[in-house]
Amino acid sequence: MLGQGGGAFYVPMLLALSVPFYMAATTSQVLIMVVSLSSMLVFAKARLVDWKLVLLIEPPTNLGAFLGGYLSPFIPDYFAKICFAGVLLIGAYFMYRPVKDYVQPGASRNWWQWHRTGVAEEYVINVLIIVPTMLLAGFVAGLLGVGGGLIKVPAVVLLGGVPVIIAVGSSSLMVGITALTGFIGQFLRGHFNPHLTVVLALAVLLGSQIGPRVAIKIERGRLQEYFALLLVAISLWLIYGVVRELYPFI
Repeated sequence: MLGQGGGAFYVPMLLALSVPFYMAATTSQVLIMVVSLSSMLVFAKARLVDWKLVLLIEPPTNLGAFLGGYLSPFIPDYFAKICFAGVLLIGAYFMYRPVKDYVQPGASRNWWQWHRTGVAEEYVINVLIIVPTMLLAGFVAGLLGVGGGLIKVPAVVLLGGVPVIIAVGSSSLMVGITALTGFIGQFLRGHFNPHLTVVLALAVLLGSQIGPRVAIKIERGRLQEYFALLLVAISLWLIYGVVRELYPFI
């Protein structure tokens, strides 16, 4: 519904079921790919996916995602959990206080400002800022087992000037591509459990067909506020788990 792959939910739920962190991250990335492909078809039909935007920012994002996944064994899982909680809190802030469009199609443009047409809303994107930002977003996504939607949607709107609705629709495709490259890095490290993944993939496939159809019709403000509160609750639960892990006497 919100252009997210669902990693903000998959990883914490799997951790609650005692799945090791990086196995949970790898499983999450496969589920994100399933959700991405399914929901993207709905958003694309409504002309809310900007294909050229995806082609611009996915290469640096994918590079970062692969490095994040492949280098994951060198980063302690408790540190990764803290980072995950931080990402959720950032996402919660921008869900509760949604970013607003600030670049208009008629604004003065330089060579690094790309005027986009052919989608539901015209806009201008700042290429110089958005490309390096996506490299960092990909690294975090690949490391933590998320599709990066919680980072990408606020980033491309605030820093790139992309309309929110286009950012959400395009993100539904991009999170799957990012998850794929992150998964490859994690898979090479032996973190993949195929039996667990197949069972969960069937469930998220159904949900990913329902969510986008509701998102196109629903009033988003109230839904985003509830989603933000849920992200805060999950992040606090993760931080509490890390504290208990490091200080079991608490």
